[in-house]
Amino acid sequence: MIGRGTLWRAWVQPSRGGLVLDERLLGKVLDAAAEVDRVAALDEVPHLLTALSELVRCDVLFWNRYAFRPQLQEFALVDATTTRPVVRAPLDGWLAHLGEHPIMSGRHGPVVTLSDVLNPPELERTWLFQEALKPVGLRHEMGLELSHPSDEMSVVVFSRGPGRDFGERDRLLLRLLRPHVDAALRRAGRPRPRLTGRERGVLLLVREGLTDAQVARRLGIAEATVGKHLEHVYARVGARSRVQVLALCADELDHPPPTRVAPGRGAVAATISLPYPRAASG
Repeated sequence: MIGRGTLWRAWVQPSRGGLVLDERLLGKVLDAAAEVDRVAALDEVPHLLTALSELVRCDVLFWNRYAFRPQLQEFALVDATTTRPVVRAPLDGWLAHLGEHPIMSGRHGPVVTLSDVLNPPELERTWLFQEALKPVGLRHEMGLELSHPSDEMSVVVFSRGPGRDFGERDRLLLRLLRPHVDAALRRAGRPRPRLTGRERGVLLLVREGLTDAQVARRLGIAEATVGKHLEHVYARVGARSRVQVLALCADELDHPPPTRVAPGRGAVAATISLPYPRAASG
């Protein structure tokens, strides 16, 4: 979690571009981190992108998550509400040239610009520039790569038209916010969490306001075991606090999965069906 102490240490020592702490910008970064931390679902991702666009000027901003194998499958493409919409180049072209893209290839680090990898003449000779950027009046891009499985990519892409490229200030802002953005988009991109019976029991007691020690006494387990259960759920759903984990697991706590009873002598197998919200299609 970003705090003023974290940002002070990050800014008081000049970075490669000689940046120093600016109190006004510090406040904006803290506000953006708070906004990002509230995101828990796909339909809230535009709010996250809007918060980023207010810190890093851009003409187009989007989050893209997709899998490479066994074939290209796009899981999410979300635009910012404050920028121009994404205009897609032909899919066949993207597939053929994906490995050449300095950002989408995922080979150049978590925060990278096109100009980090390609000089202007090199960029202008690429399929990316000729077919994807130039036709819609764009020239510069910067990507924020997020955590993902080895066969997937999750990236936030900032694009600008001709003029000033993204600079060290923009890189530093994204590096500071990356843990928050990463956790938020993992939460938003994941299906509803499935809890074990013990994890559910722990969270129900946490929701009542009990401390770890009180939960441990109630369940007859060690306090350290309670902490481990919470750590596992935090990691699985991308939560950073008790408030977040309870919000992300609220449906699961209120509507547990169907309970199946194994048939035995004189018993009839039964399934308790409970309604689940379905993701909107289309």
